[in-house]
Amino acid sequence: MCADTNEKKLLLKRLKGQRLVIPDMRPIFAHWPRGRNENYEVVKDAINRRLATQSMKEEAREAFEDMNPALLTAMWWPTASAQQYQVLVDLIIWLGYWDDLVESLGADPIAAEGLRIATKALVRRSLGLADPEDLGEDVVVSSYPLLRGFDGIAKEVCGVYDEEQRISLLSHFEQYVDSTRLEAEADRSDRLPGLERYWEVRTLTSGMDALLGFTEFAVQAKLPAKAVRSKAYETLWATTIVINSIVNDLVSFKKEMQKAGSVLSSVAILYREADSLDAAVGTSLAHLRLLVAEFDRAADVLVAAAAADEVDAVSAVADALRMINTGNLEWSGTVSGSL
Repeated sequence: MCADTNEKKLLLKRLKGQRLVIPDMRPIFAHWPRGRNENYEVVKDAINRRLATQSMKEEAREAFEDMNPALLTAMWWPTASAQQYQVLVDLIIWLGYWDDLVESLGADPIAAEGLRIATKALVRRSLGLADPEDLGEDVVVSSYPLLRGFDGIAKEVCGVYDEEQRISLLSHFEQYVDSTRLEAEADRSDRLPGLERYWEVRTLTSGMDALLGFTEFAVQAKLPAKAVRSKAYETLWATTIVINSIVNDLVSFKKEMQKAGSVLSSVAILYREADSLDAAVGTSLAHLRLLVAEFDRAADVLVAAAAADEVDAVSAVADALRMINTGNLEWSGTVSGSL
């Protein structure tokens, strides 16, 4: 009899029965701002009523109930105005729906690719950046009417963003949509990637690039072009994504392993290397501390380089990125019951 060579299944067997203990991560971010949007309660009720009437699979509806998109948005963008907050809630729902949809088409690569092409065409058109060669949007999107919700999101964004900002936002969306091919390949594979390759793919497929593209919209500020192109801002962006992903990997690991049988996680990869869940958690927490310090140094550099009339905008964006991570931690702990 041939031995099982499926690395994921073998690792899952090793992990069964292991005890995962995650210490309180809040002290790592104690000096960063946090909050909850004051419009949460009102918007939450409206969102729940809307989701209850929309056409979607019951599994998807239950996932949104567990996720509580209004709370996630309230924690991520606590300072957004009522109007911006509503748009951002719609964005979280839209992106969550799209991500689940493309994942559900994993066994049909042709259909999944058709969805990607149509989605990029939809986003380009909605942002006023349509390509004359775009084809197929109406046919595919008509099969999934909830995708049309991006039109309303884009309308609000176009009222705030200039062409330069919209082009940048589009590039982040297209990068995310294209990256889901890598995610599908990783899901189908029997092999578990090394840590470096895992992070290369994870930072692309998390969807954070697309979400962070709304930061200036959320705080109603435009960064100077030199700041956006700077190494310091690139560091803020990259560290925000990895911090978010580490927290999510830690908080969701047990649930993903038990419910979906998935070990495609930085925690599992670190466990494979150290043969200890405590060591894997410890390494993850150490990485978080380093990333927080790296973010703070880059933020200081970015603010110091700003002209006097740019400091407020740069500081607002840096704090918005900090609150995305403190908010994500609070939201994760709330919906998982660990806080």
